[in-house]
Amino acid sequence: MTTIQWTEAMSVGVEELDQDHKHLIQMINGLHYSDTGFVELFNELLDYVGGHFEREETHLEAIGYPGIEGHRGQHDLFADQVAAMLKQYRAEGFADSDQRVADFLWTWLKGHILIEDLKYAAWTRAKKG
Repeated sequence: MTTIQWTEAMSVGVEELDQDHKHLIQMINGLHYSDTGFVELFNELLDYVGGHFEREETHLEAIGYPGIEGHRGQHDLFADQVAAMLKQYRAEGFADSDQRVADFLWTWLKGHILIEDLKYAAWTRAKKG
């Protein structure tokens, strides 16, 4: 499986949220279907993501980010899509060669951090300046 490395280009300028993103990257890098505890690892990842979303949305509220509702909607959609994948995995299992979960997580994480989160990072910098 391809791994992703954190780069400063991913920084949103909020240390707690950057640390969350770094941890999410590590968790996703370590997620493998063949692990006997895949479901537990996946659930741990979902729990962490849920906590991260709460921290991020609290930050967005605190800075008065005008795009908060759309951002929150993306978080909700992600949670729904991942829950559907987990349900499918429990029902059918996935072959080790099946990359759909990893591909989805990486595509979403990179797109969300590098596009959507950097929008609020710019807003945060503007509010500080």
